[in-house]
Amino acid sequence: MIPRPLVFQFARLITTTAKASRKRLVHPRSSVFPATMDKPIAKQNYDFFLVLDFEATCQPSPRIDPQEVIEFPCLKVNAATFKIESEFHRYVRPVHHPTLTSFCTELTGITQETVDESETFPAVLAAFEQWHAAHVPAGTRALFVTYGDWDLKTMLPSQCRLSGVAVPAYMNAWCNTKHLVADVTGSYPRAMDKLMQELNLPLLGRHHSGIDDCRNIARIVELMCRRGGVVKETGSSADGDAEQGTARAGEGLQT
Repeated sequence: MIPRPLVFQFARLITTTAKASRKRLVHPRSSVFPATMDKPIAKQNYDFFLVLDFEATCQPSPRIDPQEVIEFPCLKVNAATFKIESEFHRYVRPVHHPTLTSFCTELTGITQETVDESETFPAVLAAFEQWHAAHVPAGTRALFVTYGDWDLKTMLPSQCRLSGVAVPAYMNAWCNTKHLVADVTGSYPRAMDKLMQELNLPLLGRHHSGIDDCRNIARIVELMCRRGGVVKETGSSADGDAEQGTARAGEGLQT
């Protein structure tokens, strides 16, 4: 997803951050940005946005290698109304490092019991492809939306190579939400929770919960589109190396 803070700084802050994120703050969006959220949504070039945010095995140091997906969430969002029309959400059992670190559990809220009871990545990806086929009809225009490039440029190709499965062709292009925010505000954002504070958008759920992050990304994108933003493809698997940073919990962290 994103450029991230230095992992050692993040490790020092993780206890405070995780405690705060345990509080599930749910506020009606209309009370947050009543004027802006009442503005019409700018006409988009897609029918649907597929908001995705992986979580992965992690630790502050040394680096976990290979890193593996442990949460696979995706929201189908109507590009005209921003209504969430369907949701895919599965946890994933890691194979190469099957035991989660305490750092990973504290950061993401994902427990050892949860991953132990889950299927491995090939089965979860197959389930996602079935969901995609059922909910994204052929001929419709859909684009993946992430917060950063890590999810689809780095983590998915790496996980697919590790699992011996192909990357679905429709997952080779995406919109990095940070570029949309920069287009609208003139400032390139970094950490998602910091951006939401700047936008006066309360954080819904737990930061670094993949499914909660998806919902918060969708709200950021909606706000930008109500300020005249137009979602467009900003990255593809052919663009080269993904942006680097302190991982999602060690490597790949979408902050």
